Amino acid sequence: MNPNKQLWQALINEQQQSKLSIAAFCRDRNIKAENFYYHRSQHLKKIRPSSFVQARSASTEASGHMRSRLILQCGENSQLQLSPEVPVEWLAGLIKALA
Repeated sequence: MNPNKQLWQALINEQQQSKLSIAAFCRDRNIKAENFYYHRSQHLKKIRPSSFVQARSASTEASGHMRSRLILQCGENSQLQLSPEVPVEWLAGLIKALA
């Protein structure tokens, strides 16, 4: 790892442990907040690489009734099945929390 990346990694860790907001942390250390956010986003991409989630709908027949569901597939072993009655707001909140 190059020294610049090590420095930013140390600053990111220090900010997280300090419990200060990023703005306050940057102000205290005379760091441009834009630079901090940039390096933090680069770090987060490495530890949380983006992945695609496949979404599909499926219908099954049970007791003479057709039942629909939304299936979100992430990787080979993770799957979330939702009823179509799930409120859109709830699903949006779930996606935001997982992002």
